[in-house]
Amino acid sequence: MKEPLTNKQIIFLIFSYIVGYGIISLPKNIAENMGTGGWISIVIGDIIIIFSAFLFTYLAKTFNNKTIFEYSRILTGTFISYCIIFIISIYSISTATVITKLTCETIKLSFLINTPIWALTTFMLIVCFYTLLNDIHILGRVFEIFCLAFIIFAIVLDVAIFSQGELTDIKPFFLLDVKGLIKTLPKIIFPFVGIELLAVIPMDFKKENKKVFRYILGILVIIGIIYILNVESSISVMGVDSIIHYEDARFASIRRIEIDALQFLKRLDSIFIVAWLLSTFGTIVLSLYMAVFLLNKLFSKINRNIIVFILIAIVFILTLIPTTMDMLRQALDYVSYLGIGILLVMPILLSIITLIKKHFKKI
Repeated sequence: MKEPLTNKQIIFLIFSYIVGYGIISLPKNIAENMGTGGWISIVIGDIIIIFSAFLFTYLAKTFNNKTIFEYSRILTGTFISYCIIFIISIYSISTATVITKLTCETIKLSFLINTPIWALTTFMLIVCFYTLLNDIHILGRVFEIFCLAFIIFAIVLDVAIFSQGELTDIKPFFLLDVKGLIKTLPKIIFPFVGIELLAVIPMDFKKENKKVFRYILGILVIIGIIYILNVESSISVMGVDSIIHYEDARFASIRRIEIDALQFLKRLDSIFIVAWLLSTFGTIVLSLYMAVFLLNKLFSKINRNIIVFILIAIVFILTLIPTTMDMLRQALDYVSYLGIGILLVMPILLSIITLIKKHFKKI
């Protein structure tokens, strides 16, 4: 058996999965329902994901060195376990499809106006295919380097945006609208999707991964801080009344600022697009990795590379189905609702079954 991933590799894989496409539309979605008090919904969303991470970690610790493919069979039996595997696989493929399509649409509308969507999709999926031919250990080392650079860049960028914004635009800070909060939470689930990756990462709590939850907690707090800075800095530049009209609110806010003292930062949007594309690429690759991992376990006689090729082909075909942005946003809503089931309902039920079986000493 291969050596388990290190705690650092695990948390940077989680970061790469969670922080992706959603960061460009998050300011608009938050401001639309919560105004300047939107940071409260991010804090609540972060707490929910931390709870989900605790459940996945609890299951991984109870079934040391096993993934959801193994422990779901122990807990629920073969038939229900296979249903869980198929649901997660469908969810992962759907997530990759929606993000790929949204990313290509954003690139076309903002930068490559004359480039057909299918060409952008083909190029992106070819890169994903090549990346997925590697195992999780190589992905862990690659994303470990990228995430450190991205975190530093994100903080520097937010400081730069705040320097050009107006403090009055983000006041009052403690504006709590309960109805707005209820409307906002389902919309911010998608930017937090990714913690379910823990279900397919074998962890050794007897050796390498004893303190992994502390690391996971730390990276989720950092993600929450980055999201809050993202939203508040964007609102400080554009104001609530203006930002709600932009689906790509982050891009719009970056284009409105110019730092004369730093010549190489005059076009922050060009630097941001590179970082954003890399983070989005991480989300697509890791969501597909989940499906590849589970389906490879389920159909062990089929070569893994063939499964990768088939899934890439399926994603490409599915990206051709939504022909309008309205259809695409509707698909995003469906994936978000399914994500709630994967992130919360599934680990809660499996954890309850684990506790019951522990009580009767069947584990």
